[in-house]
Amino acid sequence: MENSNNILDPNYVPEDYKVPYDIIELPSQGLLYPNKKAQVKVEYLTAYDENILTSPNILANGKIIDVLLERKVKDLGFDHKLLLEGDRMAIILFLRVSAFGPIYLQPVIDPISKKIVEGEVDLTQLQNKKLLVKPDEQGLFDFILPTSKKNIKFRFLSGKDEEEIDILDNQLMERNKNEISNRTTLRLERLIMDIDGERDKIKISNLLKALPIMDIRKLNKYISEIEPGVDFKTSARTLGGESVTTFLRINKNLFWPDI
Repeated sequence: MENSNNILDPNYVPEDYKVPYDIIELPSQGLLYPNKKAQVKVEYLTAYDENILTSPNILANGKIIDVLLERKVKDLGFDHKLLLEGDRMAIILFLRVSAFGPIYLQPVIDPISKKIVEGEVDLTQLQNKKLLVKPDEQGLFDFILPTSKKNIKFRFLSGKDEEEIDILDNQLMERNKNEISNRTTLRLERLIMDIDGERDKIKISNLLKALPIMDIRKLNKYISEIEPGVDFKTSARTLGGESVTTFLRINKNLFWPDI
């Protein structure tokens, strides 16, 4: 007989009704995690998860991705917030496709009429970008800034990094009483670990303020090229049957395709 206390637990699932799952390969191949986890067990979204997707509080605070990762990833071996952004997106896209199907709608420019029309993207056609550049023993990557010629070492950011950057950016805007975001420099301060051998974070922050903008743009371009994750370059099909080259843009249609 089932324990009555278990039955009253909203997260309780009887043994005969275990949630199905799949094994997802992480684009990073686990090379930058302490436990080298290359694959994770991810459960499918269920009827109970619909409560999360329709919860006003979770939607309002923007925590939907973190809540889903915490519930659905089952054998990670470390805090899900430490997942790299590219690995997080690969898991989220699996959850979306397995729950609502592969067709995702987004606006595109029709090549014939040159007007903005609705395009259909097949999410199963997206390809993972694997880590092809070998990091050093500390998990860092090298890059020489083209203008200043400074040698830097950088890392990739995790979901926790992005969350903390958002919090600090909002605090700075509120404190300074302006609408100028500091997100670009805050991200650089997080990902750059060394400039010409200098590792002091305060000194690095000061050095960053004087770097030419071309150096920063070239660095960001290089990071986007080698960072493991999902390649968002894809194609969409219009209602008229035309194929349009585009980039996937995540919006509310991801988990609310009926909107």
